[in-house]
Amino acid sequence: MDKERKKQLRGILFQHLDGITLCSTIATFFNKGITEFILENKTFSIQDILSKYECNAGYLNVALRLLASQGWLKREIIQDGEDVEFQLTDKGNIGLSHAPYYDTFNKFIPFLINIDKYLFDPNAKDIQDEFQNLQICLDTLNSNVPAPGSTEWDVSKHLEGLLVGPILVAFGMSDFFLESLENKSEINLESMGDKLPIMSSIFSLFIYLKWIVIKNNKNYFSEEGLFFIKRSTAYGVTVSYLPTFNQMPELLFGNPNVLWKRSPNGLETHVNRHMNVWGSGGAHSLYFRKIDEIITHIFNKPLDEQPIGIADMGCGDGTLLKHLYEVVKNKTERGKHLQLYPLKIIGADFNKAARLASTITLQEAKIEHSILHGDISNPADYAENLKQEYGLDLQKMLNVRSFLDHNRIYSPPKKPFHDTVCNSTGAFAFRGRWIPNKELKQNLIEHFSSWHDYVSKYGLLILELHTIAPEVTAHNLGSTVATAYDGTHGFSDQYIIEVDTMLDAAEKAGLIPEPKYQALFPSEELATISINLFKAVN
Repeated sequence: MDKERKKQLRGILFQHLDGITLCSTIATFFNKGITEFILENKTFSIQDILSKYECNAGYLNVALRLLASQGWLKREIIQDGEDVEFQLTDKGNIGLSHAPYYDTFNKFIPFLINIDKYLFDPNAKDIQDEFQNLQICLDTLNSNVPAPGSTEWDVSKHLEGLLVGPILVAFGMSDFFLESLENKSEINLESMGDKLPIMSSIFSLFIYLKWIVIKNNKNYFSEEGLFFIKRSTAYGVTVSYLPTFNQMPELLFGNPNVLWKRSPNGLETHVNRHMNVWGSGGAHSLYFRKIDEIITHIFNKPLDEQPIGIADMGCGDGTLLKHLYEVVKNKTERGKHLQLYPLKIIGADFNKAARLASTITLQEAKIEHSILHGDISNPADYAENLKQEYGLDLQKMLNVRSFLDHNRIYSPPKKPFHDTVCNSTGAFAFRGRWIPNKELKQNLIEHFSSWHDYVSKYGLLILELHTIAPEVTAHNLGSTVATAYDGTHGFSDQYIIEVDTMLDAAEKAGLIPEPKYQALFPSEELATISINLFKAVN
């Protein structure tokens, strides 16, 4: 497969993620009459909607910004934290006219949340009829063969994504097609379909999408099919938030605290954490090369100038810690002297399932490690617990974290923020409350300040997510995952902010990035991920 075709398929994958994120928002707007309101009024503000509907303003702001990121609305902040004005575009007129389709697909989300059960449990309820109806719906939508880049094409890919994303994740997490992929062997559709009826419908969808081809009366994955099957982890994080999207009516129009109720056994209900860790672990490998460069620089210094270890706050499944240990061991001066200068490996996470996953990863790799509970919003407690439990000083560590600072628990700033300069285009909420962008930036400044003293000796290595301006996203559909990031994080009280805003907040907290180690992905213009090594200054 040539590069151009891979780029096209990657574009479809990104639009699949957009669709998983958007479907419940558009369906909820449709059912509450907001879609009709937008189509009739063309130009309106958030306050116009709030005066007519009882909404949670913070999540309404997030939802409308998602539509702006698709180019369906033009967006202008009138007063930070108070009002935003929108104008319906031609694309939006076409897109929102398809809202009934989104509503139909959205009704299937409760099944998609547990699709692995329907796939692999012969005793599970038969949902074949519902699934086939959605495939018929998709076929109807595609009957006019929408041109790539058209709004009709976007809608088709959105709805296709909601169907295939959870299925690909279920197959990926179970290694269902591992043997077929390794041996490029035949896929026996008939025997699978006999055992589990839903399988035959799914394979019918794959054939419809040309992901499965028939040669000599045998079924094989096509190049396109292999492309998506092999990239199932790319869907993991977005699909893990289906429980959040399933609560969209309540989030927008009801109890804004609904996501924060725990299950009877104390687990989160807004995200499938095991799936989330699996998906984000797969993403790490894309950025290892730049991180490796930074790690080798630090651990090639004179031994007495090096940190005693690496402390990963938000260690997830331990993938990053395992990798960093192996880089130090195999590629640095420190690795030659581990007997005299052992490398302490510390993993901290707020989530019990993640701590367990990290323990398993590091034990299997035979890496000595210490795992403890940690909250990124409270470095003082983290440092104290590390000292009490393991006798280690956090200041003597290289502190690292990946995709976590945006997930700090929000607290109102202690200092005034009204004079704070903030150019962010983001939409931020806490339990439904609309957080002004200036307020959020001051919160970020204070968050970084709380870490300053603990990273003053060896620095802070951060791999972080970002938003980009909606109009930039809208002009680059299929080239950015910004819409998916904005939806999954915006509705779950996480705060992804533009790169320049984050760097400015860090600087005001006395953390300065080392330019030679900065990296932006996928590009400077579309930067939704950054890597920075911050040094503390007074």
